Amino acid sequence: MITCIQLKHSDAIQQLRDDYLRTLVAPMDGMWESTVIAHATFWEIQDREQHVGYFCIGSNQDLLRFHIWENHLDRAQEIFHWIISTYGIQHAMASTIEPLYFSLCLDVQRNITLHSYLFRDNQPRELSSGLSKSLFRKAEKRELDNIVRFYQANTEGPGEWIETFLNTHLHREELFVLYDQQTLVAAGECLPSQKQPPYADLGMVVARLYRGRGVGSFLLTQLKNHCYEAGWKPICSCEASNRASKRAIEKAGFISEQRIVKITF
Repeated sequence: MITCIQLKHSDAIQQLRDDYLRTLVAPMDGMWESTVIAHATFWEIQDREQHVGYFCIGSNQDLLRFHIWENHLDRAQEIFHWIISTYGIQHAMASTIEPLYFSLCLDVQRNITLHSYLFRDNQPRELSSGLSKSLFRKAEKRELDNIVRFYQANTEGPGEWIETFLNTHLHREELFVLYDQQTLVAAGECLPSQKQPPYADLGMVVARLYRGRGVGSFLLTQLKNHCYEAGWKPICSCEASNRASKRAIEKAGFISEQRIVKITF
């Protein structure tokens, strides 16, 4: 008889997450792992008092992860179908870097929608900033308030996360700025992964008035150079709907072989 028990112990959940990353065929996007998976509810799957695997569900009741231990893989499809039926799950978020989970979702899918592109570095690029007098460097602590205002003005959504996020990465020396003379025109993050070395997640925000001018691509090439010097492999991602970001990332020498999709059951 299959039963599921919600996991409460954060150390146990973190160990499951760490172990899962080692089963993937490519690195997981760091922002996805830290902002989506980190806030999911984890459930342990038991069958006849044996631990056979686990799954996790997001705040909107989407299935986000499903994993079965090696010695129970012959029952993976059966257990997956039971989970979907028992919990009334109608949607899942899955990526092509998760072969078992992704394949099981395909067995029962009615519709698939592209959600995000996952990029890896393909080749170094040397690009011009296109600015009259550009300066790229690490952000300084005295600039925090200005950078917070910059993110608030040039990102979508409510932005409650911005100040805490920037303060954390500024103190870790993982935040970078690009100026055109005295004007802050772009900012970016280079976040070395603690769980998936030697990868580092890159992110960027470009001032609205400077978009479409190659500034984002230039910023990414500078962040890539920082990775090369540190011995890291740069990766990044963007939502499928953000065509401008996708073009900028590709221009900077990245390619996307992997995807995150939303699946309807």
